[in-house]
Amino acid sequence: MTAQIDAAVIEARLRELSRRLRRVAAKQPASEKQLVEDEDLQDILSRNLELAIQSCVNIAAHLCGAHGLMPTTAGEAFTLLANKGLIERALAARLRRAVGFRNVLVHEYTEVDWKIVQRVIKTNTRDLAAFGKAVLATLEAKS
Repeated sequence: MTAQIDAAVIEARLRELSRRLRRVAAKQPASEKQLVEDEDLQDILSRNLELAIQSCVNIAAHLCGAHGLMPTTAGEAFTLLANKGLIERALAARLRRAVGFRNVLVHEYTEVDWKIVQRVIKTNTRDLAAFGKAVLATLEAKS
């Protein structure tokens, strides 16, 4: 038996995702040098990136549960959603890499390469937003 999608839960997590992405965009450093040298900026950006990615993971886990899917890892949840046709496979692959990036931020924070963080901010945050849009489309199709 599968659970129902709890739209209120998903909508709250989508709001959180949006909030975190806005914070990242608002604090985007003017240069790589600025990010490398500004520890406060590093803290703000890394925490908001971590929470934005975690919001996607939480949403994916909820959707998997609602569809009777049982991922064994956070990254696998995106693969299962792609297999179900809820998100594109290419997006799922990028989101799996985002989970790996989040793990570095959380567990290997002394080893963070801020040049990579700068690149993620410039190019990869749009994947998180794309996931949010895909989820919203799924919710709208169900209502």
